[in-house]
Order: sequence, then C-alpha cells, then structure tokens
Amino acid sequence: MNKKILGLVGGGVLVAGLAAAVVVVSNNQAADESSSEAEMSSAATTVNQADLILSAQDVSNVASVDVENSTGKYTIIRTADANAETGESAVFKVKGYEELPTNTALASTLANNIATLTASSIVIEDCTDMEKYGLGDDAAKGRLTFDDGSTFEFRAGKSVADGENNYFAVEGDDTVYAVKTSLIANYSNSAESFLSLVMLEAPAQDEYPIVNSLTIEREDMDDRIVLTYADYADDEDSLGGTAASHEMTEPIPAYISVERSTDIITGIFGAASSKILKIYPESADLAQYGLDTPFGKAVMDCDDGNVYTLLIGDRYTENDETTGGNTAYYPVMLDGVDAVYAMKEEKCLWATAGPTDLASSLVIATYVWDIEELTLSAPELPEMKFEITGSDAESAEVKLNGETIDTERFRKFYTFLLKTTAEGVALDEEPVGEPQATLYFRTKSGSKEQEICFYRQDAFNCLITINGESCFKCRASFIDVFRKNMELFETDEDFVMTWS
Repeated sequence: MNKKILGLVGGGVLVAGLAAAVVVVSNNQAADESSSEAEMSSAATTVNQADLILSAQDVSNVASVDVENSTGKYTIIRTADANAETGESAVFKVKGYEELPTNTALASTLANNIATLTASSIVIEDCTDMEKYGLGDDAAKGRLTFDDGSTFEFRAGKSVADGENNYFAVEGDDTVYAVKTSLIANYSNSAESFLSLVMLEAPAQDEYPIVNSLTIEREDMDDRIVLTYADYADDEDSLGGTAASHEMTEPIPAYISVERSTDIITGIFGAASSKILKIYPESADLAQYGLDTPFGKAVMDCDDGNVYTLLIGDRYTENDETTGGNTAYYPVMLDGVDAVYAMKEEKCLWATAGPTDLASSLVIATYVWDIEELTLSAPELPEMKFEITGSDAESAEVKLNGETIDTERFRKFYTFLLKTTAEGVALDEEPVGEPQATLYFRTKSGSKEQEICFYRQDAFNCLITINGESCFKCRASFIDVFRKNMELFETDEDFVMTWS
C-alpha cells in the first residue's frame, strides 16, 4: 500500500504538488494513549484525499460479513438482493438465525458502513505498536466478502481522544487511521443483538387486516374472553354510540371500550419485548419458563387467513439496576417464532386483562333506525311493542302496538334507553325472582337480537341479564325511571333522563 502521509522534509519543507486536504497528525508520536489527540492535531501535514478512501464497493455486492469480537464469532449474510425498481435495499441477517425476526436495518449497517468507507484521517504510518491503539489480537475484526470473491478485512480499535473516532487498520497494513465511531460501533455487538425484539412486525397503517376475533384463555380465568368483529362495524351510522369495532361475545355479550380494547385486539402486531431469553429453546427451556403448559394464550384470527397465537409463560421478577426495584416479566412465544422473549408485565396485556377491564358501560348501542322491533314490559304496566320501518329519520315509520306514532317521540324515548349504563360486570350471579323491566329488540339485518332483563337485588343494586346470562350491575333507581318513561310515552311530558 502507498504511504498515506508525506511528512516534513529537510527541516520543515513541505512536499508540494498534492491536491489534498490538510490532515492533522503529530510528528512526534507520544508513547501513551494520552497523546492520541496530539497525534491528530499538532503539526500540519498534507495528504491526498484519495488516500483516505479505504473501500469503494457497492453495498449490493456484499455477500457476507464475518465478525469476531469479545462476544464471539458470527456471520451476517445477504438474504435478499436490492431491488432498483422498488427502491428496496439488500437484506442482511445473522447466519443460523435467518428464520427469526431480525432488525434488518441494524444488521445492514455492517455492510453499508464499510463497503464504502473513507477514514477521517491518518494517525500514523509504519506503526510498530498496534496494541497501543487497541488494534492487536483482541481488536474487533471484520471481513466483507463480495460477490466476486474479493474481501476487505480490518480491525477496529480504541476510541480516539476526540470522542468521535476510533482507531482503525486494514488487515495486513501498518497504517493506523481514525474512522468515525458510528461507522464501526456495531462491530462490537453480539450476534443476538441484531435480532428484533418485535416478534411480529406491524403492517403499514392502511394494510392492517381486520381481526375477526381475539381470544384470551388463562389459568386464572374460568371462562375465556372472546372479542369479535361486529358485522355492522363498517357502517359508521350503525355504531349508534359505541366507537369500538368489536364486541365481547364471551364470557358475556358486551360492548367494549375502544380505549381499553384496541391494544388487546391488534397489539400482537408490533408488540415489543424487552429481551430474548432463549433462541431455539428445547423442552427443558420451555419447562423452565412455564411454556410447556402455558399460563395463558392469546389467539388473533385475521381476515387475511393468518392466525397468530401468543403463548404466555410463568410471571417472574428480576432486579432493575436502573430503578433499584423489581421488574415483572412474562416469558412469551409467538407460534412459528422459535425463541422465548421476555415482555414486561405492563406490556403483556393478554396476561392480566379481564372482562371488567374491557367492557364498556354501554348496555345498548344499536342505531335507532337499524331496529326492526322493540318490545318493553314491566309488571303492572301495559306491554309496548314498537315496529320500525325505514332506514333514517326521513323515511322511518314507527308503530306502537299496531298504531302509527310520532317518530321523533320514539327517537327521544330511545335516547333514554341508550343511556342505560352498566356500573360493573356481574359474572355467575343468579337472578332472583321476576324481572322488574324487560327490553327486547331485533335489528332489521337480524345481526343482533337481545332480551335485556333488569332484576332488583336490593334498594341500591340491579342485576342486568342479556339473553339469560348474568352480565352487568346498575343502580336500582334505573328501574324506576324505566317504568316512569314507559308511563310518560303517550303524554306530552319530557322523558326523565337521569337517575341517582
């Protein structure tokens, strides 16, 4: 290799004729590390800029990158070529881990940063003490192999005192360079560091599939939770007060809170773990993390035909050196990904969420003009059967017990029914006696048909059942208002909209 520095000649006369940048190098190399900054910043010398170009290859021609550092040896290989038409870059993955989710952006830096590499400066030529610069046998080593079989080998050494560069040497050459730290820092990484902590990448916002259903099963729950896509969800008018596109169908029929359910329903996409516990686990590893008989699982069934199953192991805690306290984790595995990940408890929502956490306070949310029949009954009051035709306020016609009535009066009454508010989930409670009020409705499409019964439990509490299943609690005073508004319907008085 040509000499990179033309030093001072004849008592300080500069060699002329070089079209070059001035590079700062010490003329007297100091004997210890503290002199490194002086080596790069004392006497001015002149060097060809071209002499700082260490590699000038096309990254798309990098076939593999071999790395050796304090963590061991590994190889990054090109698994997909660059595509000029689509603008997609070449893809690099760790050899032996090709099937595992990979941080391909990070892995590609090993090729991108070195295939075309220019040094910041030359520190010293004819170096006889590479150890001084951290470029001895213990240095991080890299070798790029190109498609034509040629190679580029190098060593990355200690930090330069300027804090922006590291010492660098081309294998087989005795010149020490300064190279930007950011270009070579990842050569100190372990092979595992290039694996992604995201088990399932999130699609682009406009490419998300519809989640047909999300099912959660856990050892600490008697019944599973099933959240199902509502067939009316694509019709904004038909949401009738609930923003969530899914409903709970098990263990109770219930509308769900959009704020509390969104991350549960689609959150497996892009879910980030904190670390990888085990790559390619064997039976003993699965038993260690409780994944041989999982504590729980979440199954996301999508309309594109894909079904994703997240297995959840036994909760554990470990000391957090940053906070000094303990952090709780769940070991998790995504079906088809052969690795165990640790997910923080607060991120592993499927391990802790219950029906009460997800259910909305709405009991009725069907759009008023989607209803075909609505029947109300209460002891000692005449039954009220409404039949509705038409799809909006302009075309709607409403009959009460066979007689045509004012549609606006019906709409206001229905507004009261929409205010029916659940104040808690009630599972496995048995109603006592006869219902004090009953509401039945069926939609025109036939997609929803419910009988909602209200049972007074005591002076303060009411149990709500839907199609015979115990579902919610509400205030007993609601029953009184319900009955009162039934009596008010055929008067001119305003309906009562509040209760205590």
